[in-house]
Amino acid sequence: MPILYLIRHPHTRLDPALPASEWGLSDQGQAEVRTLAALPLWATVSRVYTSAQPKTTRVGAAVQQAHAIPFVVITALDEAQRDHWIGADAFEAAQRAFFAQPDVSPIAGWENASAAGARFRAAMDGILSETPPAASLAVVTHATVLALYTAYLRGVPPAYHDWRQIGFAAIMAVDRATMQPLTPFLTAPYDGLP
Repeated sequence: MPILYLIRHPHTRLDPALPASEWGLSDQGQAEVRTLAALPLWATVSRVYTSAQPKTTRVGAAVQQAHAIPFVVITALDEAQRDHWIGADAFEAAQRAFFAQPDVSPIAGWENASAAGARFRAAMDGILSETPPAASLAVVTHATVLALYTAYLRGVPPAYHDWRQIGFAAIMAVDRATMQPLTPFLTAPYDGLP
């Protein structure tokens, strides 16, 4: 069965001095990259797609080095655009508003949920249409756009609690034939992942 693996990037190193899109990985995140690259699922994956952000491209590069699987960077797979850090409490409140009012930007300059979801879905449609239906693929991206996309696949409104449940370095397996999730987002040791 061809599978689409949706993967959230590993733990980040929060750096308020940099835009969030430029944050790298923490030491824990670097260890998670090694764990991800060692998973047996790569034996069936023909290509890896990542966003343009360092926290995802690091995974693509590690998989390419370990398994000789090409990875492709697609900017439209980036996280919802919100580069300035506002602090943890304000961020949580903004995320709640982001999901509650999808057509409204919770903070001036932030991309709203409807726009982020449409951008990400278009990128995924392009990826899926350019690859043979029998191929298994992996997409390494970000929690907010993954929450939007997986809600779309399930035919339900996106919700804040869905975003909160996507752990760092979590993986969801999706049946490419039906585009329905086969698993929830799983973290190490990834028990139940096909």
